[in-house]
Amino acid sequence: MITRLFATLLCGFILSSLCLGDSYLGSEFLTVKDAQKKWGISSFVGEKFKNASEKERGSMATDAIKRNVYVGTDMLEVRKVMGSPNSYFFSDTIYAYKITEPAANRESWQLIFVPDEKLEKVKEVKIRKKCCYKSPL
Repeated sequence: MITRLFATLLCGFILSSLCLGDSYLGSEFLTVKDAQKKWGISSFVGEKFKNASEKERGSMATDAIKRNVYVGTDMLEVRKVMGSPNSYFFSDTIYAYKITEPAANRESWQLIFVPDEKLEKVKEVKIRKKCCYKSPL
């Protein structure tokens, strides 16, 4: 009974991993092209990111994903330069920084730094749609 349950759970996990692949549990990510349409592009400056305007954060995030900033760099270096993450995605090991603030009837976006398997170095940089707040009215 327990073996069958374990096998069923294992198969479900494997199938969901295969189906979702890079989507991180169904998340939506922007391509460089779409991010550039949305915010434009300007040089990414990690020290200025959190205190910049939403428009500036968006354009800097576009540059970050275009150039894969910090890929191969220690995760702690990202935190040292950019400060503590001010958003959350999936796990505390994935550093997430707000691009846009959550608001009613508006998309919310974040810049995320995904670690490698050892949780030591940046493996990927992505712009993720955190959610879409919609008024029930």
